[in-house]
Amino acid sequence: MTTRLTWLGLVLGATCAQAQVTTVGDLIVVPDPTGSIHQRVLGFSFPGLVPAQGLACQDASRAALGALADEYDFLVVFLSENVPGPSNTPAFQQARVTVQNIGQNPLYNDGAPFGSRAKLKGCAFMGSLVRLPTDPDQRADLGSGNVGLTAIEVLGHEVGHYWLVGADYREGGMKQEDLRSGDRHYHPRVDSRSVMFGGCIDSLGSGVFRVSPCARKYNGLDQYFMGLVPASQVTPLLRVWGEGTNDPSYPLAPGAAPVTIMGSERRVSVDAVIREMGARSPAFPAAQRCFRTGFVYVARNAPSSDALLKVEAYRRRWSEWFTWATDGAGHVDTRAVGAGCVVPAVDAGVPMVDAGQPGEPDAGVEVDGGTTLTPEPMDAGSGAPGDDRPPEVIGNQTIRPVGCGCAGVEAPVLAALALLVVGAQRRRRS
Repeated sequence: MTTRLTWLGLVLGATCAQAQVTTVGDLIVVPDPTGSIHQRVLGFSFPGLVPAQGLACQDASRAALGALADEYDFLVVFLSENVPGPSNTPAFQQARVTVQNIGQNPLYNDGAPFGSRAKLKGCAFMGSLVRLPTDPDQRADLGSGNVGLTAIEVLGHEVGHYWLVGADYREGGMKQEDLRSGDRHYHPRVDSRSVMFGGCIDSLGSGVFRVSPCARKYNGLDQYFMGLVPASQVTPLLRVWGEGTNDPSYPLAPGAAPVTIMGSERRVSVDAVIREMGARSPAFPAAQRCFRTGFVYVARNAPSSDALLKVEAYRRRWSEWFTWATDGAGHVDTRAVGAGCVVPAVDAGVPMVDAGQPGEPDAGVEVDGGTTLTPEPMDAGSGAPGDDRPPEVIGNQTIRPVGCGCAGVEAPVLAALALLVVGAQRRRRS
């Protein structure tokens, strides 16, 4: 039993520091018994205001960080129910920026609505879990846009918005804005091969180019803006100058037929970008390269084993995908509890920990003045913080604390859930 659950990442070392929030393995479960977080996406988003997805992210984040430490760079939020709201689509909501010259709002700090005093960079809202494929590497049919990305690429896209895409460049003494479209994505005629849109474009000669589907990642310019590589390692981007009626507006889905476009070739170097925007600060190698990411499941009712296994699949795939997508230059740590950022082993197979010292200094941003937004106090029950009774053991699994009284996700339910998960895994292996 221990081996199976450990492999699944669902050992129920439950944390219930604030009665509302529970960790299930390395997943963070935020109960939403009244549906208030789900209802956020029933509204429309208006320019100049925090979008509906951002409000849902802020609510979920305040609950999570009210119970757990402010140790996350990013939170990824899933809703348990399929809400038919106009804003139930993936989006990224920024909390703070401590990087300069990457085309983002410089030195931005709005962590208080997220309950974060110092660290959280932002939150990726992924919408209703039931709308996402069970396999993160399958195309995400989101009902709006259907942009041809797999589900894990959609997650990479949303987190990528923390750094990307605000890239402009200078050529002929003039500022050029044609690398990107107005909504902070690569222009469809840029050979980006990135999750941030653009195309996967090959020259066929004589002004003819082929746009094809491809596996998308973070390209060299992306990685430069992320602080993962020096400018000297960034190869120029191909920009096909011109316009055609058959230009794909979004990335082509896996298996889609290639499209031919016409135009002239332009190469945009990182030096041209730096001439316009200035050099990234802090620059590689002083920039942060390991990013702590928490996976939050907002549950209207006690979560099912299938739902948690699905979120767990995204959590595990995110760790693998991010390292691949950054060509091994970046890493994520998806532990629910703990300090620092654990990076892959390079010393005799022993994991190394970034002891919480961010590679990107605060660059003069003041943290919130000691005020942390937390959920309203709940009845902590008999297992409130400070309850030092010994843990209950079910099989070989430990569930702690006993009887924590979490609203909507109580310890007995988690105990039953542990057995359900084990049973499901046994059936899959039989």
